Amino acid sequence: MIALAVIGTALAQIILYRVLRSDGSARVSLVTYLLPVTALFYGVVLLGEPLTWEELAGMVLILGGVALGSGAVRFARRQPVAAPSP
Repeated sequence: MIALAVIGTALAQIILYRVLRSDGSARVSLVTYLLPVTALFYGVVLLGEPLTWEELAGMVLILGGVALGSGAVRFARRQPVAAPSP
């Protein structure tokens, strides 16, 4: 059991540092926002808890925020308008 824990922790740390190096700390920190979504999924699937529309709405907001924060979804930028010369 100790070998599994040590290997699992070491593997997780290696993956974390590799992702941190490739994507940066701002994107890696977005993972923490996914914990409530994961907990909700496990509660519904494994424990048979009811899923309400409020929880679904919260999950959509969380996933939307993570998508915007990670750059997976981007809005089109407007081109600046040049000021008329006097």
